[in-house]
Amino acid sequence: MAAEQEVARCRAEVNRLPSRVDLLAKALSSSSAWDRSAALDFLGLFPEDVPKLLDLLVDLSLSTGWALPAREAIRAARKEIDPSRFARVALECLSEGDVDDYLGLAHLMVEAEAWEALSAVISKAAASSDPEIREVSRGFTESHGGMLP
Repeated sequence: MAAEQEVARCRAEVNRLPSRVDLLAKALSSSSAWDRSAALDFLGLFPEDVPKLLDLLVDLSLSTGWALPAREAIRAARKEIDPSRFARVALECLSEGDVDDYLGLAHLMVEAEAWEALSAVISKAAASSDPEIREVSRGFTESHGGMLP
């Protein structure tokens, strides 16, 4: 009986949501590892919702436990993601970023072939007062400068 009630509760919750994107956003923001994993698996297979969830996915791509599936979902939809939006989301993630965040985002941008966003990350890194972050800029400029707009 308890299982049937839980199924009914879940169905009612899904039916109250106006769209699949809302359900996926809720799952990606959940503290439940199962919810996040299921949403990331879904997005890896059906990436059409990734552009609408980019901010959450980029944030997850910087977390140790969720980086790989979040990056896979982003890569699966890379051609559908607006380059300017990708750059804006990346820069928002760096508002209080450390060297690991800069490196993680730069690597993500290379994997996703998001050259405009990589250029934005490199520019922000170059302007940093932290010498390690400035080194991220130098390294990625040397290795991928030919791809930058």
